[in-house]
Amino acid sequence: MARFFLTRHGETVWNRERKYQGQSDVPLTDEARIQAKSLSERLKDEKIDVIYASDLGRTMETAEIIAEHHGRKVVPAPLMRELNFGIWEGMTYDEIMQKWAKEYNKWQDDPFNEKPPKGETLSELCERVSKFFMKAAQDHPDGRILVVSHAGPIRAILSVLLNLKQDFFWKFKISNTSLTIIEYDGLKQLSESDAFIVMVNDTYHLKFI
Repeated sequence: MARFFLTRHGETVWNRERKYQGQSDVPLTDEARIQAKSLSERLKDEKIDVIYASDLGRTMETAEIIAEHHGRKVVPAPLMRELNFGIWEGMTYDEIMQKWAKEYNKWQDDPFNEKPPKGETLSELCERVSKFFMKAAQDHPDGRILVVSHAGPIRAILSVLLNLKQDFFWKFKISNTSLTIIEYDGLKQLSESDAFIVMVNDTYHLKFI
């Protein structure tokens, strides 16, 4: 059974400004690099067979910092990108409500079937990250797999694995450079599998920065 070490990228400028990022390329802050270095130190004695990262800049850079102790090249994984928020990317909640209140409320009421203008639904997000997860588990049976992604995809994996009601999707807090560990063999679809969760949103390493 493969063991997945899932982490969210380090803090970005738009995280600080509380803007929707989605698939926009937003740079890391200096604090983010400290966060990533701290997680790198925590994982330095772990055997890591492969390192994947969403192909956005903030995830690739976070992964490259973590990879320093493992001598592994980071493999881009576009399927693990954040949810596409379409034209809302770069806006705060207040800015969206000023221009797109009707559309935003409609999306909030049913985000699994509705999408931001020019964006994607949560159902589409869950489908693509589950596809990545299954293939990675099949490609690396019994492997130890580090995946640097975003809050949305990590929530999606947890929600699919647990077959949660749609309302529970947002109930997981996924902090910058937090560690979530899941074991999964890829033999069945994630929602039907014997996968189990070892840890969620652990940030113990950040206490030392």
